[in-house]
Amino acid sequence: MSFKKKLLAASALTAIGLAAPALAEVKIGYLSDLSGGSSALTGKSSQVAIEMAIEDFGGTVNGEPIELLVADQLNKPDVGLGIAREWIDVENVDMIFSVDNSAVALAVSPLAAENNTMFITGASSTAMTNDSCQPYQVQMLMDTYGLARAITVPLVEDGLGNWFFITIDYAFGHDLEAKGVDGIKSVGGNVVGTVRHSPQATDFSAFLLEATAKGADTIGMATFGPAQIAIVKQAAEFGIDLPLVPYFMSIEDINSAGIENLQGVRGAIQFYWDENDATRAFAKRFEERYSRPPTFTNAMHYEMITHYLKAVEAAGTDEAEAVNAKLREMPIALINGATGSIRADGRVSRPMYTYRTKSSDEMTGKWDFLELTGMAEGDSLLLPAEESTCALLK
Repeated sequence: MSFKKKLLAASALTAIGLAAPALAEVKIGYLSDLSGGSSALTGKSSQVAIEMAIEDFGGTVNGEPIELLVADQLNKPDVGLGIAREWIDVENVDMIFSVDNSAVALAVSPLAAENNTMFITGASSTAMTNDSCQPYQVQMLMDTYGLARAITVPLVEDGLGNWFFITIDYAFGHDLEAKGVDGIKSVGGNVVGTVRHSPQATDFSAFLLEATAKGADTIGMATFGPAQIAIVKQAAEFGIDLPLVPYFMSIEDINSAGIENLQGVRGAIQFYWDENDATRAFAKRFEERYSRPPTFTNAMHYEMITHYLKAVEAAGTDEAEAVNAKLREMPIALINGATGSIRADGRVSRPMYTYRTKSSDEMTGKWDFLELTGMAEGDSLLLPAEESTCALLK
């Protein structure tokens, strides 16, 4: 019922270019942002979810132990690539997991492919299942195309037609903004302006004032974490009451920003802890370990580790080709009772739920922030195969 954990330093050895040999024990390398801007959303809290999944599986698979390696990518592609190379060349990991920064994930992707190593990523760039798709690669988190379809398009159709984007200045933000703009224009909306901020930015007042000056009726936040929280708080301070549209708003973010600053915000999410009895039961167990309910990313880490271990068990080996086949063949059991699937390009298809934030008076508990208002089927949020450049779909 137990498993070993190692915290590895971000050092790298010279790549030897050989595929990782099959091992008796199953090794999973969890590479994440443990200390930076997205760490509150995933990071150590998702490590807790992974540990729960391994323990719930029994700590072994096919009679062999499961080993979890953990490292901080520092949101730097060279650091993440160095750790991944050491894990493949020295530690012989069977699967690299999460890598929740798109720039880091795009750096790790070809290395994993060259070494026939399973790679299940939490990065959101559409490139992961488009130009950079790989046979043994899976993208578990909703990509930027799906987010734009689930969030942007319905709001434009409801009358919010003039958008201004505040975008984080790296691969994830650029891609999210581009897909949002495409979605807005596809249903007759307009983009009146865009600005980009560094990951270290803390003052967004000038951007907010520019949005109002340009006649925006909606502000799209193609960013996350501390930046998103700062934008919300500064908009309240300046009395800017334009609708703020987050693409990656978690309960952790809402708690930090204050629900009083987020009245009536509309968005979409892939998991909400208070959806039904099954999600509440999981949340209760998680909160006993981490002092809050799980975010949507925490839940997906639990679900995908469980799915991977089931695939290893069904394949009877940790060899990538056999495990990969089972991953795609078997339905993904989601915590809320629904199921997901994996398309040939590695894109996970799962339902997404629209929401609005509650008022303080509507809340029934500290973390009761959202009212779920609808559901979009997973397949409706996938980039159409004919628009993809992934060779695996051709």
